[in-house]
Amino acid sequence: MKAQIAAALKERGLELSHMAWKAGAKRGVLTLTIDKEGGVSMADCEVASRAASELLDAEGAVVPPTEYSLEVESPGLDRPLWTLDDCRRFTGRRVAVRLNRKVDGAGRLKGILESVDTDALTVLDEDQNRRYTVRFDDVKLARLVPEF
Repeated sequence: MKAQIAAALKERGLELSHMAWKAGAKRGVLTLTIDKEGGVSMADCEVASRAASELLDAEGAVVPPTEYSLEVESPGLDRPLWTLDDCRRFTGRRVAVRLNRKVDGAGRLKGILESVDTDALTVLDEDQNRRYTVRFDDVKLARLVPEF
C-alpha cells in the first residue's frame, strides 16, 4: 500500500517521506509525512489526506480491518532523516544524531553531516571538534538542526 500512496502523492506533486502505523487498543493511527520543494502547506496536507483516504478505503488496506485515524504532517524544520537517501540529500547540513551504542565514547553527535558512504555517515562533531564515522544501522535517530 505504501507504494500506491507514494505514487498517488507523486501525481499531486508531493513526496511520501515516511509512513508509520501505531496500533491502539480501539483505534490505530496511520501517519504520513509528506514533503515537497519549497515546503508543505496545510492545503498540501489536505490533498494528501484525501488521496490516501481514497486508496485506503477502496482497498480495505488497514489489516486487520479496524478503526483508524489518518494524520498527514510535514517533516518540519528539524526533520528526521529516516534513510540513507535522506542523509545524502542533506549532506553539508547540521545534524543531531543519537546512536544505539557509543562509538569512540560518543552516544550523541551534533555537527556537519560531511558525507554518506554506502552504509555510514561521517559527522564533524562541533562539541568534540572531531570527525566520527558511524554505520547507519547504529543510528537511533538523526535530525536536521534548524538554522535561522
